[in-house]
Amino acid sequence: MYELILGLHVLICAVLMIVILIQTGKGAGLSGMFGGGSDALFSAPSGSAFLKKATVGLAVGFVVTTLFLTILHTRRSGRSVLERVPIQQQQ
Repeated sequence: MYELILGLHVLICAVLMIVILIQTGKGAGLSGMFGGGSDALFSAPSGSAFLKKATVGLAVGFVVTTLFLTILHTRRSGRSVLERVPIQQQQ
């Protein structure tokens, strides 16, 4: 179960990065300042709305898989990551 959710998490992360990088900014950044044109496919309202919805959906999936991975990891190991850190005694 842990490996399945981990694989799904990695897939969501990769697709989320791609979807974010495909989107154009509102001001088009430096490319708009120097006369760079925008791609007609992604500047259309329908394409922009789809990419925004895809980003929100993938972000929700990222948060959900992160929470599940955290819960499953603590149940597997039975202790926190901070419990593994050695405590130095002051002299």
